[in-house]
Amino acid sequence: MYNKILVSVDTSSVSKRALHHAFQLARSTGSKLTVLYVQQIILFYYGALGPEGKCVSLSKLEGEDILNNLLQELDINPASVCQRTATGNSALLIPAIAKEEKVNLIVLGIKNFGILSSILQDNTQQTVLKYAPCPVLIVK
Repeated sequence: MYNKILVSVDTSSVSKRALHHAFQLARSTGSKLTVLYVQQIILFYYGALGPEGKCVSLSKLEGEDILNNLLQELDINPASVCQRTATGNSALLIPAIAKEEKVNLIVLGIKNFGILSSILQDNTQQTVLKYAPCPVLIVK
């Protein structure tokens, strides 16, 4: 049914649950699992960091360390999955990478922020659902 599964992760507990479910699904279906970590770009207005403020972004190596730590925490052999890191807007990168990798399923952990927060925040899950080239499994 599924040949390739993409799961996008961060360090939250709901993301860890999504990774666990995606790994179990991939193992039971014989699918290839790609674990994606997206480093968000946070924009500041001029002077927000003070007169000598500097933006420090994560390197690709640090993103890979985060992925390895998550896999180790869940007792998943890093060699059994494909690891991928990216920098940018996760809401747009997840569907783009899913299309590029030709995945059959995207797995996302959903954070329940409540009605007001959903209105005020950029809703990654809604954007991924809108632009996904394949079915999306939501884990809560």
